[in-house]
Amino acid sequence: MKNTVAVLLITVVVGVLGFWLGGRQTVAPDNSHAVQSLPAIAPFTQTYVCPMHSHIVQDHPGDCPICGMDLVLMKDAAAVAAKQIHVDTATLQKLGVQLAKAERATLTHDIPVYGTLVPDESAVMRITPNVSGLLTRLHVSRVGQRIERGQVLYELSSKEALDIQYEYIDTLRRGMPAMHMAMERREQHRAKLEQARALGPSEVKQAEHEISDSEEQLRSILQPLERDLVLMKLRLKQMGFTDAMLDQLSKSKVAFEVIRAHASRACVVQAVMARPGMSVDAMTEILHCVDPSSAQIEIVLYPDQLDWVEEGDAVTLAFADGETVKTQLRGLHPLVDEATRTLRVRMPVTLGRAPKLGEYAQVTIHTTEHEVLSVPKSAVIRTGRGDFVMRALDKGHFMPQAVVTGIETADRIAIRDGLEAGDQVAVNGQFLLDAAASIADTAQRMRAGQAQAR
Repeated sequence: MKNTVAVLLITVVVGVLGFWLGGRQTVAPDNSHAVQSLPAIAPFTQTYVCPMHSHIVQDHPGDCPICGMDLVLMKDAAAVAAKQIHVDTATLQKLGVQLAKAERATLTHDIPVYGTLVPDESAVMRITPNVSGLLTRLHVSRVGQRIERGQVLYELSSKEALDIQYEYIDTLRRGMPAMHMAMERREQHRAKLEQARALGPSEVKQAEHEISDSEEQLRSILQPLERDLVLMKLRLKQMGFTDAMLDQLSKSKVAFEVIRAHASRACVVQAVMARPGMSVDAMTEILHCVDPSSAQIEIVLYPDQLDWVEEGDAVTLAFADGETVKTQLRGLHPLVDEATRTLRVRMPVTLGRAPKLGEYAQVTIHTTEHEVLSVPKSAVIRTGRGDFVMRALDKGHFMPQAVVTGIETADRIAIRDGLEAGDQVAVNGQFLLDAAASIADTAQRMRAGQAQAR
């Protein structure tokens, strides 16, 4: 009985010891993973990189094959290695990963935008009185109303205008005797000259000398009168008097109690600023009127389009009625709206019909060609941290590379910084590669943290 108990006790001790030893054994790592982080394959001790071309990396000193500069030791080699991943050939085929080279290409692009017919600013007439008074009547009632040349725009009652008219009438009356006297004397001069011509050359010369002295006296009398009348006529025309009104004023000697302002040319009312019964001063804006035959096309360009367009680019305008106009881009300036980050461009346009202000047009800007370093558009990964590509290294290694992009077409995009001509990038499957690189980087940081904790 004692022997049986001893045997059972020995058996239990051996089992417990075997279980404990089994738990202490280390399981060998599985090498069947297709995608691995680079440190698991070949730990980096020292890495040398070109100061000018960061993609030139090797594990020994040397010269850059591009610029010839000496490679320098990368202090953060472990961090760079952690971002790299390795994918074997079989897995690349399964993922369907394809590579493309960064190469210089000529990119061109047609930019479709919308345009609006707007009035030409130089053709906008700002109707203002040149005299203070009371606006008694406004013949313009609404925006968009068509005004014919010579049509009455408004009526104004002005004490200043009445004073100038009365002064003009008084001047005419005061000068009437002098003007009649001048007419009679000049008639006498003509008769005297005709008599002298019948007598002979000497008499003609004597008559011309006497007539010249008499004309000089007449000019000294009439010149101040004529000068005053010219100045008052000019002032009345500035107030809105027409030649017909001045002629009527000269003949009737009756002042106009109300001044009627007439349109100098045909136009369309753009804005009405005053109302009847208002007191207005000189240069008070009563209304804006625009010449409908002179229009501009206004287009809005956005930040992603500004890199493409240049002054002088060909432009095609297509209107709803089928009319097509070909012109060139004009009026492009560097002042971008700070709030909307857009640029408004206005170009003169000539149509075969009367333009309809506010009408829309489909605008196509045919940009000039740009020779740039570019990659397929599908190769670029856009994130909140910037744009990236998965750059292919040697022997199936990949590394995410930050890039600065530029102009783009439907299938290619310009690379302004981050790549060199000849670099290869993944054009599909790069999201899976980027995810693997992120996992590898995270694992590397976790291992570094555990090592520091020990």
